[in-house]
Amino acid sequence: MNREVTALLNDIKDCAEGVEADVILEQFEEYLRNVKFQKTFKEIGELYAKQESEKAFKLMSSFADWQNEFSLRQNEFIDVGETFESRFKRNREKHNQESKLKPITRFYIDGLDEMNAGRDLRTQLTCFLAPTGVGKSHAARWVGKCSAQMDGLNVLHFQLEGSKDEVTDAYSASLVECSSFRYNTGTIKDRDFAVMIDLVKAMSGTLKVRAYPKFANQVSTLDIKNGIQEYKKLFGYNPDVVIIDSMDLLTDSSGRKWSESGERHRRIAVANDLKDLAGEENVWMVVTYQATIENKDFLNDESKVLTEYNCAEAKGLARPMTHLITLNQSDNEMKEDTMRLYVAKSRFFKKGDPIKIATDYENEKFYDKERTMNLRLVS
Repeated sequence: MNREVTALLNDIKDCAEGVEADVILEQFEEYLRNVKFQKTFKEIGELYAKQESEKAFKLMSSFADWQNEFSLRQNEFIDVGETFESRFKRNREKHNQESKLKPITRFYIDGLDEMNAGRDLRTQLTCFLAPTGVGKSHAARWVGKCSAQMDGLNVLHFQLEGSKDEVTDAYSASLVECSSFRYNTGTIKDRDFAVMIDLVKAMSGTLKVRAYPKFANQVSTLDIKNGIQEYKKLFGYNPDVVIIDSMDLLTDSSGRKWSESGERHRRIAVANDLKDLAGEENVWMVVTYQATIENKDFLNDESKVLTEYNCAEAKGLARPMTHLITLNQSDNEMKEDTMRLYVAKSRFFKKGDPIKIATDYENEKFYDKERTMNLRLVS
Protein backbone atom coordinates (compact mmCIF):
# COMPACT_ATOMS: atom_id res chain seq x y z
CA MET A 1 0.00 0.00 0.00
CA ASN A 2 1.18 3.54 -0.80
CA ARG A 3 2.98 5.06 2.21
CA GLU A 4 0.97 8.31 2.01
CA VAL A 5 -2.33 6.40 1.93
CA THR A 6 -1.25 4.35 4.95
CA ALA A 7 -0.38 7.55 6.82
CA LEU A 8 -3.76 9.03 5.89
CA LEU A 9 -5.64 5.97 7.17
CA ASN A 10 -3.68 6.09 10.43
CA ASP A 11 -4.59 9.78 10.81
CA ILE A 12 -8.25 8.95 10.29
CA LYS A 13 -8.13 6.22 12.96
CA ASP A 14 -6.44 8.60 15.41
CA CYS A 15 -8.82 11.50 14.85
CA ALA A 16 -12.15 9.80 14.16
CA GLU A 17 -12.95 8.61 17.69
CA GLY A 18 -16.34 9.98 18.71
CA VAL A 19 -16.89 11.81 15.41
CA GLU A 20 -20.02 11.32 13.28
CA ALA A 21 -19.55 8.87 10.39
CA ASP A 22 -21.13 11.36 7.97
CA VAL A 23 -18.59 14.01 8.97
CA ILE A 24 -15.69 11.62 8.33
CA LEU A 25 -17.12 10.58 4.95
CA GLU A 26 -17.65 14.21 3.95
CA GLN A 27 -14.04 15.09 4.79
CA PHE A 28 -12.72 11.99 3.01
CA GLU A 29 -14.82 12.80 -0.07
CA GLU A 30 -13.38 16.32 -0.10
CA TYR A 31 -9.85 14.91 0.15
CA LEU A 32 -10.44 12.55 -2.80
CA ARG A 33 -11.98 15.35 -4.88
CA ASN A 34 -8.93 17.54 -4.24
CA VAL A 35 -6.55 14.73 -5.23
CA LYS A 36 -8.55 14.03 -8.39
CA PHE A 37 -8.70 17.75 -9.22
CA GLN A 38 -4.95 18.23 -8.84
CA LYS A 39 -4.25 15.19 -11.03
CA THR A 40 -6.75 16.29 -13.69
CA PHE A 41 -5.54 19.90 -13.63
CA LYS A 42 -1.99 18.71 -14.23
CA GLU A 43 -3.07 16.48 -17.15
CA ILE A 44 -5.13 19.30 -18.71
CA GLY A 45 -2.11 21.60 -18.55
CA GLU A 46 0.05 18.98 -20.25
CA LEU A 47 -2.55 18.52 -23.03
CA TYR A 48 -2.75 22.27 -23.67
CA ALA A 49 1.05 22.38 -23.81
CA LYS A 50 0.87 19.76 -26.58
CA GLN A 51 -1.76 21.82 -28.44
CA GLU A 52 -4.38 19.12 -27.77
CA SER A 53 -7.12 21.47 -26.61
CA GLU A 54 -10.00 19.17 -27.68
CA LYS A 55 -8.70 16.33 -25.47
CA ALA A 56 -8.17 18.83 -22.65
CA PHE A 57 -11.78 20.01 -22.96
CA LYS A 58 -13.10 16.41 -22.91
CA LEU A 59 -11.00 15.65 -19.82
CA MET A 60 -12.34 18.78 -18.10
CA SER A 61 -15.93 17.78 -18.98
CA SER A 62 -15.32 14.23 -17.76
CA PHE A 63 -13.98 15.54 -14.44
CA ALA A 64 -17.05 17.78 -14.00
CA ASP A 65 -19.37 14.79 -14.55
CA TRP A 66 -17.38 12.65 -12.11
CA GLN A 67 -17.43 15.34 -9.43
CA ASN A 68 -21.21 15.77 -9.71
CA GLU A 69 -21.85 12.04 -9.33
CA PHE A 70 -19.09 11.05 -6.89
CA SER A 71 -20.16 10.15 -3.34
CA LEU A 72 -19.08 7.66 -0.69
CA ARG A 73 -22.33 8.01 1.20
CA GLN A 74 -25.35 5.78 0.83
CA ASN A 75 -28.31 6.69 -1.33
CA GLU A 76 -30.66 8.76 0.85
CA PHE A 77 -33.71 7.34 -0.94
CA ILE A 78 -34.98 4.22 0.85
CA ASP A 79 -36.68 1.45 -1.08
CA VAL A 80 -39.36 0.26 1.36
CA GLY A 81 -39.88 -3.07 -0.38
CA GLU A 82 -36.21 -4.00 -0.70
CA THR A 83 -35.47 -3.04 2.91
CA PHE A 84 -38.63 -4.60 4.38
CA GLU A 85 -36.89 -7.65 5.87
CA SER A 86 -33.68 -5.94 6.97
CA ARG A 87 -35.54 -3.11 8.70
CA PHE A 88 -37.77 -5.58 10.54
CA LYS A 89 -34.75 -7.49 11.84
CA ARG A 90 -33.09 -4.22 12.87
CA ASN A 91 -36.28 -3.10 14.65
CA ARG A 92 -36.52 -6.43 16.48
CA GLU A 93 -32.89 -6.20 17.62
CA LYS A 94 -33.40 -2.60 18.76
CA HIS A 95 -36.55 -3.53 20.68
CA ASN A 96 -34.80 -6.46 22.39
CA GLN A 97 -31.92 -4.19 23.40
CA GLU A 98 -34.21 -1.46 24.70
CA SER A 99 -36.29 -3.94 26.71
CA LYS A 100 -33.17 -4.61 28.80
CA LEU A 101 -32.89 -0.93 29.75
CA LYS A 102 -34.27 0.33 33.03
CA PRO A 103 -37.46 2.36 32.57
CA ILE A 104 -37.36 6.12 33.05
CA THR A 105 -40.83 7.31 33.98
CA ARG A 106 -40.51 9.72 36.92
CA PHE A 107 -39.84 13.40 37.59
CA TYR A 108 -39.64 12.53 41.33
CA ILE A 109 -42.23 15.22 42.04
CA ASP A 110 -45.66 13.74 42.76
CA GLY A 111 -47.76 16.27 40.86
CA LEU A 112 -45.66 15.92 37.70
CA ASP A 113 -45.53 12.13 38.02
CA GLU A 114 -49.32 12.00 38.26
CA MET A 115 -49.56 14.00 35.03
CA ASN A 116 -46.95 11.89 33.24
CA ALA A 117 -48.73 8.67 34.30
CA GLY A 118 -45.78 6.34 33.72
CA ARG A 119 -44.91 7.48 30.17
CA ASP A 120 -41.38 6.67 29.04
CA LEU A 121 -39.05 9.68 29.28
CA ARG A 122 -36.22 8.21 27.19
CA THR A 123 -35.51 10.27 24.03
CA GLN A 124 -37.41 13.22 25.55
CA LEU A 125 -36.15 16.76 26.25
CA THR A 126 -37.33 18.47 29.44
CA CYS A 127 -36.53 22.07 30.43
CA PHE A 128 -36.88 23.73 33.83
CA LEU A 129 -37.25 27.48 33.20
CA ALA A 130 -36.96 29.95 36.09
CA PRO A 131 -35.85 33.48 37.00
CA THR A 132 -32.51 33.76 38.75
CA GLY A 133 -32.43 32.62 42.36
CA VAL A 134 -35.60 30.50 42.27
CA GLY A 135 -33.85 27.13 42.09
CA LYS A 136 -33.58 25.70 38.58
CA SER A 137 -30.20 24.13 39.46
CA HIS A 138 -31.78 22.56 42.55
CA ALA A 139 -34.48 21.08 40.29
CA ALA A 140 -31.89 19.62 37.91
CA ARG A 141 -29.85 18.08 40.74
CA TRP A 142 -33.03 16.67 42.30
CA VAL A 143 -33.73 14.75 39.09
CA GLY A 144 -30.11 13.58 38.91
CA LYS A 145 -29.90 12.53 42.55
CA CYS A 146 -33.22 10.67 42.57
CA SER A 147 -32.57 8.95 39.23
CA ALA A 148 -29.31 7.46 40.53
CA GLN A 149 -30.36 6.82 44.12
CA MET A 150 -33.98 5.73 43.78
CA ASP A 151 -34.10 4.04 40.37
CA GLY A 152 -30.49 2.88 39.88
CA LEU A 153 -30.00 4.90 36.68
CA ASN A 154 -26.72 6.16 35.25
CA VAL A 155 -26.70 9.96 35.35
CA LEU A 156 -24.31 12.26 33.48
CA HIS A 157 -24.45 15.91 34.60
CA PHE A 158 -22.84 18.69 32.54
CA GLN A 159 -22.23 21.81 34.65
CA LEU A 160 -21.76 25.01 32.62
CA GLU A 161 -22.00 27.55 35.44
CA GLY A 162 -20.50 27.68 38.91
CA SER A 163 -17.51 25.68 40.07
CA LYS A 164 -16.94 21.93 39.92
CA ASP A 165 -16.68 21.73 43.72
CA GLU A 166 -19.93 23.63 44.14
CA VAL A 167 -22.00 21.16 42.13
CA THR A 168 -20.28 17.99 43.40
CA ASP A 169 -20.59 19.12 47.04
CA ALA A 170 -24.26 19.99 46.49
CA TYR A 171 -24.88 16.56 44.95
CA SER A 172 -23.04 14.87 47.82
CA ALA A 173 -25.15 16.70 50.39
CA SER A 174 -28.34 15.86 48.49
CA LEU A 175 -27.59 12.13 48.58
CA VAL A 176 -27.72 12.20 52.38
CA GLU A 177 -30.07 15.19 52.74
CA CYS A 178 -27.74 17.36 54.77
CA SER A 179 -26.56 20.95 54.45
CA SER A 180 -24.06 21.46 51.62
CA PHE A 181 -22.34 24.02 53.89
CA ARG A 182 -21.70 21.31 56.49
CA TYR A 183 -20.38 18.94 53.84
CA ASN A 184 -18.25 21.67 52.25
CA THR A 185 -16.74 22.77 55.57
CA GLY A 186 -16.26 19.24 56.92
CA THR A 187 -18.35 19.95 60.02
CA ILE A 188 -20.47 16.78 59.96
CA LYS A 189 -19.96 14.65 63.06
CA ASP A 190 -17.99 11.45 62.45
CA ARG A 191 -20.80 9.28 63.79
CA ASP A 192 -23.33 10.89 61.43
CA PHE A 193 -20.89 10.77 58.53
CA ALA A 194 -20.38 7.01 58.94
CA VAL A 195 -24.12 6.51 58.44
CA MET A 196 -24.01 8.77 55.38
CA ILE A 197 -21.21 6.71 53.83
CA ASP A 198 -23.37 3.60 54.09
CA LEU A 199 -26.26 5.45 52.42
CA VAL A 200 -24.09 6.46 49.47
CA LYS A 201 -22.60 2.98 49.12
CA ALA A 202 -26.12 1.56 48.88
CA MET A 203 -26.85 3.67 45.79
CA SER A 204 -27.33 1.29 42.84
CA GLY A 205 -27.02 3.92 40.11
CA THR A 206 -24.11 6.18 39.18
CA LEU A 207 -23.75 9.95 39.21
CA LYS A 208 -20.98 11.54 37.13
CA VAL A 209 -20.32 15.29 36.75
CA ARG A 210 -18.46 17.00 33.91
CA ALA A 211 -17.84 20.68 34.67
CA TYR A 212 -16.69 23.31 32.18
CA PRO A 213 -14.97 26.51 33.30
CA LYS A 214 -17.24 29.44 32.53
CA PHE A 215 -14.66 32.02 31.50
CA ALA A 216 -13.08 32.05 28.02
CA ASN A 217 -14.85 28.82 27.15
CA GLN A 218 -17.54 28.42 24.49
CA VAL A 219 -19.32 25.10 24.98
CA SER A 220 -21.41 23.74 22.11
CA THR A 221 -23.85 20.88 21.72
CA LEU A 222 -21.04 19.07 19.88
CA ASP A 223 -19.03 19.18 23.14
CA ILE A 224 -22.01 17.58 24.89
CA LYS A 225 -22.18 14.86 22.24
CA ASN A 226 -18.43 14.21 22.48
CA GLY A 227 -18.69 14.19 26.27
CA ILE A 228 -21.30 11.42 26.09
CA GLN A 229 -19.07 9.41 23.74
CA GLU A 230 -16.11 9.86 26.10
CA TYR A 231 -18.30 8.75 29.03
CA LYS A 232 -19.29 5.56 27.19
CA LYS A 233 -15.69 4.84 26.22
CA LEU A 234 -14.34 5.36 29.76
CA PHE A 235 -17.02 3.55 31.75
CA GLY A 236 -18.27 0.94 29.28
CA TYR A 237 -21.98 1.75 29.62
CA ASN A 238 -24.43 4.38 28.39
CA PRO A 239 -25.91 7.16 30.49
CA ASP A 240 -29.65 6.94 31.07
CA VAL A 241 -30.19 10.56 32.09
CA VAL A 242 -28.18 13.54 30.81
CA ILE A 243 -28.51 16.84 32.68
CA ILE A 244 -27.27 20.23 31.42
CA ASP A 245 -27.13 23.20 33.78
CA SER A 246 -27.57 25.64 32.14
CA MET A 247 -28.66 25.43 28.49
CA ASP A 248 -28.52 29.20 27.96
CA LEU A 249 -24.70 28.94 28.13
CA LEU A 250 -24.62 26.49 25.21
CA THR A 251 -24.25 27.26 21.53
CA ASP A 252 -25.35 24.98 18.72
CA SER A 253 -23.18 22.64 16.62
CA SER A 254 -23.15 24.79 13.46
CA GLY A 255 -20.21 26.93 14.60
CA ARG A 256 -22.16 30.04 13.65
CA LYS A 257 -21.52 33.27 15.55
CA TRP A 258 -24.97 34.38 16.65
CA SER A 259 -25.71 38.09 17.00
CA GLU A 260 -27.81 39.49 19.82
CA SER A 261 -30.77 39.80 17.45
CA GLY A 262 -30.43 36.10 16.59
CA GLU A 263 -30.64 34.92 20.21
CA ARG A 264 -34.08 33.35 19.76
CA HIS A 265 -32.88 31.38 16.74
CA ARG A 266 -29.81 30.24 18.70
CA ARG A 267 -32.05 28.91 21.48
CA ILE A 268 -34.11 26.97 18.96
CA ALA A 269 -30.98 25.58 17.24
CA VAL A 270 -29.51 24.43 20.57
CA ALA A 271 -32.80 22.85 21.66
CA ASN A 272 -33.15 21.03 18.32
CA ASP A 273 -29.59 19.69 18.66
CA LEU A 274 -30.31 18.40 22.16
CA LYS A 275 -33.63 16.85 21.13
CA ASP A 276 -31.86 14.99 18.31
CA LEU A 277 -29.10 13.92 20.70
CA ALA A 278 -31.63 12.58 23.22
CA GLY A 279 -33.08 10.40 20.48
CA GLU A 280 -29.72 9.23 19.15
CA GLU A 281 -28.42 8.27 22.60
CA ASN A 282 -31.76 7.00 23.95
CA VAL A 283 -31.48 9.17 27.08
CA TRP A 284 -33.74 11.51 29.00
CA MET A 285 -32.25 14.96 28.44
CA VAL A 286 -32.97 17.43 31.26
CA VAL A 287 -31.88 21.06 30.93
CA THR A 288 -32.28 24.33 32.80
CA TYR A 289 -32.76 27.81 31.36
CA GLN A 290 -32.82 31.24 32.97
CA ALA A 291 -35.83 33.48 32.42
CA THR A 292 -35.45 37.26 32.37
CA ILE A 293 -38.45 38.88 34.06
CA GLU A 294 -37.95 42.50 35.13
CA ASN A 295 -41.52 43.07 36.31
CA LYS A 296 -41.38 42.17 40.01
CA ASP A 297 -45.12 42.74 40.39
CA PHE A 298 -45.77 39.97 37.86
CA LEU A 299 -43.61 37.52 39.82
CA ASN A 300 -45.31 38.45 43.09
CA ASP A 301 -48.78 37.88 41.66
CA GLU A 302 -49.40 34.25 42.61
CA SER A 303 -52.27 33.97 40.13
CA LYS A 304 -49.77 34.32 37.27
CA VAL A 305 -47.17 31.85 35.94
CA LEU A 306 -44.44 31.98 33.32
CA THR A 307 -45.51 30.69 29.90
CA GLU A 308 -44.35 31.02 26.30
CA TYR A 309 -46.76 33.96 26.00
CA ASN A 310 -45.24 36.20 28.67
CA CYS A 311 -41.59 35.11 28.78
CA ALA A 312 -39.22 35.91 25.91
CA GLU A 313 -36.96 32.92 26.61
CA ALA A 314 -39.89 30.50 26.55
CA LYS A 315 -41.05 31.57 23.08
CA GLY A 316 -38.18 29.88 21.30
CA LEU A 317 -37.92 26.96 23.69
CA ALA A 318 -41.45 25.59 23.69
CA ARG A 319 -41.53 24.11 20.18
CA PRO A 320 -38.59 21.61 20.37
CA MET A 321 -39.20 20.66 24.00
CA THR A 322 -41.17 17.64 25.15
CA HIS A 323 -41.78 19.41 28.46
CA LEU A 324 -41.31 23.06 29.41
CA ILE A 325 -41.79 23.41 33.16
CA THR A 326 -41.63 26.86 34.73
CA LEU A 327 -40.69 27.55 38.36
CA ASN A 328 -42.76 30.40 39.81
CA GLN A 329 -42.10 32.01 43.19
CA SER A 330 -43.27 35.21 44.84
CA ASP A 331 -41.37 36.97 47.61
CA ASN A 332 -43.83 35.53 50.11
CA GLU A 333 -43.37 31.99 48.75
CA MET A 334 -39.60 32.41 48.95
CA LYS A 335 -39.93 33.13 52.68
CA GLU A 336 -42.17 30.07 53.09
CA ASP A 337 -39.90 27.80 50.99
CA THR A 338 -42.69 27.05 48.52
CA MET A 339 -43.23 27.60 44.80
CA ARG A 340 -45.58 26.80 41.93
CA LEU A 341 -44.55 24.50 39.08
CA TYR A 342 -46.37 25.02 35.80
CA VAL A 343 -46.23 22.75 32.75
CA ALA A 344 -46.16 25.38 30.01
CA LYS A 345 -45.67 22.73 27.32
CA SER A 346 -46.14 18.98 27.25
CA ARG A 347 -46.26 16.83 24.16
CA PHE A 348 -48.01 13.86 25.76
CA PHE A 349 -50.25 15.05 28.60
CA LYS A 350 -52.52 17.99 29.39
CA LYS A 351 -50.97 20.98 31.11
CA GLY A 352 -53.30 21.24 34.10
CA ASP A 353 -53.18 23.74 36.96
CA PRO A 354 -50.00 24.98 38.65
CA ILE A 355 -48.56 22.52 41.18
CA LYS A 356 -47.77 23.94 44.61
CA ILE A 357 -44.72 22.32 46.21
CA ALA A 358 -42.57 22.85 49.29
CA THR A 359 -38.77 22.96 49.12
CA ASP A 360 -35.95 22.39 51.59
CA TYR A 361 -32.83 23.90 50.04
CA GLU A 362 -31.07 23.93 53.41
CA ASN A 363 -30.87 20.14 53.15
CA GLU A 364 -30.52 20.04 49.35
CA LYS A 365 -34.09 18.86 48.74
CA PHE A 366 -35.81 20.55 45.82
CA TYR A 367 -39.00 18.67 46.65
CA ASP A 368 -40.05 18.26 50.28
CA LYS A 369 -42.68 15.55 49.92
CA GLU A 370 -44.03 15.64 53.48
CA ARG A 371 -44.52 19.41 53.57
CA THR A 372 -45.99 19.36 50.06
CA MET A 373 -48.59 16.79 51.12
CA ASN A 374 -49.49 19.02 54.08
CA LEU A 375 -49.93 21.96 51.70
CA ARG A 376 -52.39 19.89 49.70
CA LEU A 377 -54.40 19.09 52.82
CA VAL A 378 -54.83 22.73 53.82
CA SER A 379 -55.48 24.08 50.32
